[in-house]
Amino acid sequence: MAIILTDEEIGNLLIEVKPLPDDWKKKLGLQAKQDAAFRHRGLTVDGVSGKHFRIIIRQAVNNPEDFSIILMFMASDGTEYRLSRFNGRHPSEHTNRIEKLGGQPNASFRNVFHIHRATERYQLAGRSIDSYAEPTTAYNSIDSALAHFLDLYRFTHQAEFLPLFHPPGGSQP
Repeated sequence: MAIILTDEEIGNLLIEVKPLPDDWKKKLGLQAKQDAAFRHRGLTVDGVSGKHFRIIIRQAVNNPEDFSIILMFMASDGTEYRLSRFNGRHPSEHTNRIEKLGGQPNASFRNVFHIHRATERYQLAGRSIDSYAEPTTAYNSIDSALAHFLDLYRFTHQAEFLPLFHPPGGSQP
């Protein structure tokens, strides 16, 4: 049985810096299998603390706005936890069950861009860790969703940090 992650643990995993390999764009380039309804790809990345994460991307072949970009945490015992899902517009309805049971307005939505987030309370209620979701206007395509995802969850590329002190082609003291 999986251990329940606290909201604090989830938050720490999300903000951990996760360096991307040099060929990350190639490794995340979507590929379709013959007769498959979705194109997909994945990439494993180690955070600076040594924790293991995986990015999984899938996109419907017939509906490019139906996609998911998933952040997985892979615990040392082999358990995988979905920390977040950036979803595109898909025709099925999403319902936040705890909010619906509490009679809260806007507990359900359909066919909008939305972000699923892992929560402790959904785990404690016996639901999937990332059952809670909110509509978003932070992206409007798979490309803008990936850019926002990588930025929000602190995926970095070494070239982003260079040069540390001297501009390219500049003289050194």
